[in-house]
Order: sequence, then structure tokens, then C-alpha cells
Amino acid sequence: MTNKLIAAVIILVVVGVIALYIHRRQEVFEGQVVDKDIVENTSNTTPMNNHTGFHFGGAAGYNNVTHTYIVKVQTTEGKKITWSVSEGKYEIIKIGDHVVKPKGTTDLQIVSQPAAPVSNTAPPAVN
Repeated sequence: MTNKLIAAVIILVVVGVIALYIHRRQEVFEGQVVDKDIVENTSNTTPMNNHTGFHFGGAAGYNNVTHTYIVKVQTTEGKKITWSVSEGKYEIIKIGDHVVKPKGTTDLQIVSQPAAPVSNTAPPAVN
């Protein structure tokens, strides 16, 4: 009974992940990056109910830390979308960038970047 329940839960989770992935590939938007964030995730592998051999993840007591890289986009329709990106894309995207998420991919494309600020002060005179 317990094995069937566990198998059913695993199947539901897999189907849910696939459905979410397909949905995110179909989503289309464009807008301006208004914020960025890094979320730290820690998974604890302490034994379940003190039963040896049952662990969450790796070796017993091992804490695994991962990071999720998030950008927040204000779309041209006025919606605010939170989107996960790779670490490399996170480093490239800057607040103020205009991005597009085309259909058929989960990746954001940078359309334009904000211009660098211009200084209104004259350079110092050299004698």
C-alpha cells in the first residue's frame, strides 16, 4: 500500500513538472527588468523518523545549498512576472534591460540595455 502511494505521488509530481515546463515554454512576454534576486535553498539530509537508510538527498546530516537566480520583469501589459534564469544569464541581465521571452523557449533574450549614465561635469583642466 505504501509503495503504491509513493509511486502515485512520484508520478503526479513528474506529470506536474512536465506540465509546468510545457506551460512556461508557451508563455510569451516582453518588458523591462525591474529587480533581481538570488534565493538560497538548503536541503537537509537528516534521517527520516530516525530510521537508518532513509535520507533526504545525500549522506546523513549533509546540508546541500543551491541557488535559484530570479529576475522580475514589468511587462508592457503592466503585469509583474518573476522568472528563473541560469547563473550566467543572471550575471548578464541588468536592471533596466528590455527583455523578451519568445514562445518555444524558457530563456529570456535581452533586446536592449539602458544607456550608461552621462556625467554633466567637465573633466579637470590640465595645466
